Amino acid sequence: LWEVLCKKYLPYNKEYKVCEVGCAPGKYLIYFHTSYGYVPYGVEYSEKGVEITKENFRQAQLDPEGVIQADFFDADFQLSHKEKYDVVFSRGFIEHFDDVGRVVDLHSNLLKKGGYMVIMIPNLSGINKVIAKLLNKASFDLHNTSIMNKEVFTALFSESIYHKLYCGYVGFFSIGLFNTDKRWKYYFYRLLLIMQRPVDLLMRSILGNTLVTSSYSSPYLLCIAQKK
Repeated sequence: LWEVLCKKYLPYNKEYKVCEVGCAPGKYLIYFHTSYGYVPYGVEYSEKGVEITKENFRQAQLDPEGVIQADFFDADFQLSHKEKYDVVFSRGFIEHFDDVGRVVDLHSNLLKKGGYMVIMIPNLSGINKVIAKLLNKASFDLHNTSIMNKEVFTALFSESIYHKLYCGYVGFFSIGLFNTDKRWKYYFYRLLLIMQRPVDLLMRSILGNTLVTSSYSSPYLLCIAQKK
C-alpha cells in the first residue's frame, strides 16, 4: 500500500489536505503527512478515539484541531466539509454498512474535483473467510462480505465520476488481517504473527515492488481513484 501503490499514484504536495474517515488512532494520517506532505484531518465519532488521535497528533507535532469529533453521516458535517479535501481515505470502514454505495458517495462529497479517493477494505473470502470464522466469528459477522471481490468492489466507483488508477487486491497473505476472541486462540494468533514477519521480509527482498496477489488469499482490496 504505502511503498508501492500510494507512491505510484499519489503526488507529494504540502498544500494538499487529507481527511481520514474513522481516523483513530491517527497513524495513517501521520504517515500521509510525513511521506506525502499532506495536512492531516480526520473525522471520528467516538470521544475516546478522538482523544487518542489528538494525543498522537501532539506527539507528532501536528495540530490536534485537525481531529474532528463528528458523525460522518451527519448532514451538517457533510455540508460544511463538502469538496474540502484533496485526498479522502478510509480503511476498514465501508464494509460495515449495507448501503455501501451511499457510503462511498459521502466520501466523494468531501473530495475536491481532481482529488484522490483511497478506500481499502479487508478481503474476507477464500482462505481468509475460513480463518476469520475460526478465530472470531462474531467479528466476521459484522462485515458486509458481499463487496469483497474485485468485480463488485470496483463497480462501487463509477466511471462517470472517477478515473480508477488502481482497483484490486493488495498483498498475498497476512495473518494481521484477523483478530481473536479467545485466550487460547490469542496465543496461537500471536505466534503466527511472529512467524509471518521474517517471511514478509524474505518475500519483499526477493520480489521487490512486484505485486503478487490472489483473490483467494490477499488480505485487502484497494481503490485509488481520481475524481473527475
